[in-house]
Amino acid sequence: MKLYLTDINRIELKRANEISEDRSKKVEQLKKTDDKKRCIAGGLFINKFLGGAKISTNRFGKPTADNGKHFNISHSGDYVLFALSDYEVGCDIQKIRYVKTFNIAKTVFCCAELESFRESFDKLGSFYDIWTKKESLLKCMGEGFHRNSRSVDVSSDIFEEKGKKYYFRTWHFSDYVISVCTEHNDFPSLIEFIDLGAEKSE
Repeated sequence: MKLYLTDINRIELKRANEISEDRSKKVEQLKKTDDKKRCIAGGLFINKFLGGAKISTNRFGKPTADNGKHFNISHSGDYVLFALSDYEVGCDIQKIRYVKTFNIAKTVFCCAELESFRESFDKLGSFYDIWTKKESLLKCMGEGFHRNSRSVDVSSDIFEEKGKKYYFRTWHFSDYVISVCTEHNDFPSLIEFIDLGAEKSE
């Protein structure tokens, strides 16, 4: 597995002409400049690491490449995260904001997660660790938040369901939290930063 991160502030809007037609149309529909840059960055990642693979989505919106590679994209704040693997993978990045953590936690966390959250010294950090792990798991499973978030438990580093095991790893940098979930415990030690803005358009 490989994990890549890019800064959207280095992305120029004109590079929308380099990505797929479907993604380019999505860029046009977005109103905020930063949202456009996040969408473009995702497309540039796909071009760079998946070449000419055909991308389709399941009924829950999870993208799949037809060349056998698995990938997932997440974005928050100034960054876009791209996970590439030979196995099913889900990823999530969140910029830490001060929110009413308990009100959200009691709605989306299962009992074990809620207990772990309540017992933690750093409530805000614990909230984002659990949240990103949960979202990465649901994305890896291909369902996202279409599934009841309380039906899965990410209070440990392994979740098992129907004979399948899902593994997690979480990274912290600056005011961001990143979690990745995969069916194989083969996480990289580092996340690679890539300057997609430095790539030359043809």
